[in-house]
Amino acid sequence: MKRGAVIAVAAAGAAVLIGAGAAWWAFSRPASAQDAAESYLQALESGDAGALAPLLPDGQQTQALLASFVGADAYVEDAALTGTTVDGDRTVAEASVQLDGTASTIQFALSTEAGRWQLAGDDHVVTIDVATTLGDAVQIGDALVPLAPDGVVHVLPALYTLHAAPVDFLDGAATVAATHGQPSAAIEAALVPDAAARAQPQLDAYADACAAPATAVPQRCALEVPWPADLAELASLRLRIEAYPRLSIDPATLTFTAVDGTIVATATGTTRASTEESFTYRTDAWTLRGAVAFHGDEMVLTVF
Repeated sequence: MKRGAVIAVAAAGAAVLIGAGAAWWAFSRPASAQDAAESYLQALESGDAGALAPLLPDGQQTQALLASFVGADAYVEDAALTGTTVDGDRTVAEASVQLDGTASTIQFALSTEAGRWQLAGDDHVVTIDVATTLGDAVQIGDALVPLAPDGVVHVLPALYTLHAAPVDFLDGAATVAATHGQPSAAIEAALVPDAAARAQPQLDAYADACAAPATAVPQRCALEVPWPADLAELASLRLRIEAYPRLSIDPATLTFTAVDGTIVATATGTTRASTEESFTYRTDAWTLRGAVAFHGDEMVLTVF
């Protein structure tokens, strides 16, 4: 009986070993194209950027796609694979989905790379044609997305709200269901009501640079220091700001004016009598003017 028990245990152990070997063989095989397609659809449905990452080709575009995907408003639902077609070394898949209450389809291609299936080409990328009245970028969630030269952005299938950028200075947005084709987004961008107040520190920093110690009147600072009336030669110029010019922006012309600044200039140099002296000048009407532009996540003030 003991012998039989020993044999039974050994047999059971052998069965376990054989089962483990079969399982290892099954898991070590590359997943099929259909398995990879199902995994992709599940990741799209759940909004799981981490699960999408290994299915996407490596590169900067993939990182941008995932950053936008994380900021989507909603993800596809009821995704079902409807067919696959082999096209050379690629498998092209098509699926039905629901997005924002509307039935649609998506298409994507898969190929094997280093023993695993990945999305191939750009069939999985949806191109949104963006027209915005201001700026050269949009923001999706926390991701800043620059517009391509032809005015488009690229995303994965999902529902997105594209905000005019920079969001600190601009209002305006458009929501787009991105599944297939080339959907469009028209953004009527406008300055936020307190845009000038938000930009004032930027202008103040520029004014501070204008007021740095110098040996000549600084350029592009709208300063006129009449030292030639008192000095034959200027040795140094010290400037002190008592009040910064107050900024206002004209949204119609995209220009700015900053008025009522007070600055005091002390000029030191040689007089016509060959003596070294200092003279002080003051203005309470220091005014800066320039143009306003929006690039990426910045509002740029350019002084005339």
